[in-house]
Amino acid sequence: MKLHKSYRKYLYERDTVFATIAVFLVIGLLALIPLNTHILNPVTEAFADFDFNDVAYAKVGKNADTLDSRIVIVNIGLADRAAIAGMLEKVAAQKPKVMGLDAYFEGPRDPASDSLLRNALHSIPELVMASRLNWEHHGKHLTVNRYYFDKPTATFGFVNLVGEEGGTIRHFTPIEDYHHKEYLSFAAALLEKSYPEAFKKLKARHKDVEVINYTRNYDKYVIVDGNDLLSDGVDDHVFTNKIVLLGYVNPSPTDIEDKFHTPMNAKLVNKSPDMNGIVIHANILSMALDRKYVHSTPKWLGWIITILIAWLHVSLFIRYYIDAHLWFHLVAKTAQIVSAIFFVTLSVICLRKFSLNIDMKMAVTVIILAIDVIYFYEALAVWLREKHGFKTIFHHKH
Repeated sequence: MKLHKSYRKYLYERDTVFATIAVFLVIGLLALIPLNTHILNPVTEAFADFDFNDVAYAKVGKNADTLDSRIVIVNIGLADRAAIAGMLEKVAAQKPKVMGLDAYFEGPRDPASDSLLRNALHSIPELVMASRLNWEHHGKHLTVNRYYFDKPTATFGFVNLVGEEGGTIRHFTPIEDYHHKEYLSFAAALLEKSYPEAFKKLKARHKDVEVINYTRNYDKYVIVDGNDLLSDGVDDHVFTNKIVLLGYVNPSPTDIEDKFHTPMNAKLVNKSPDMNGIVIHANILSMALDRKYVHSTPKWLGWIITILIAWLHVSLFIRYYIDAHLWFHLVAKTAQIVSAIFFVTLSVICLRKFSLNIDMKMAVTVIILAIDVIYFYEALAVWLREKHGFKTIFHHKH
């Protein structure tokens, strides 16, 4: 009871409030300082793209146990244009719900192959082709690259992924609205053609950016080799009434062609690209079809939680710093470790069990920095007291 009263007393001290504010000021200042030293580069690069919630995907099995039988992936490998045309025709013959081709064709090649592919692309009404959105002039102007086989009546979906320039792919943009015209993402365009209700649900969320709820790796999708398809080595009804995605697939860790970093990677830092783009699009489709979207806490709520956590920890630390300094370091370090583990575990459990994304990075950061900030705040408070009569609970003997 005495300990409880002593701790509660420091909750409302002016120094506790000021020290808590100082923690956030220090974080803000650190964010403004460019850390470009050669010593820190390896560390900052290793952890720059780290997210605690990746643990939910990489380490604690946030994966489905079954195949997604609604989606079939065709590995086109390094096939030429004539071979891709043959694959498209064979898939279309089995009457899938929709087909999506994740491949770019930059310009003319062999006239005969180009003719075969053009005919295939333009004769399959359920086909969605890949395009790319290019934002220019600091994001104020949009151009759409539909590549060589463009046609006004063809259906396109942009394959741009948020973070594809080098970061981990955790988000995607469902729909881009530019000058009152909607541009659908690859997954959204496929949904519109195959599962209109799922598309309406995705659109009705009105999210500029969605978190990708990864549920499956390569082994949880049916993957058909394109060469087997061309040699008639595939069953007659594999693609019937399915979403069929055609793209490059190679799960080998040494092959990084059209491959990106994802939270599914078993390595949390210093990792290599682990998932091909076509499999990422498959995960987006699985999420939309299952209606298992990730819900994120509002930013204002995150800040309230973080400020509350900082205030409680600073109060605890100050209490031991002043009243029981002999135990200060033991209590403070123990509280830091226990609190960090608790909040990271909480965020992982919420994501895994409830698809609720709680970003605890800032909370963990303030817990780690609080002790050092208290040292600096004490020195400043004592100096202000001696020079200007500032009232403080700190004194020199600490």
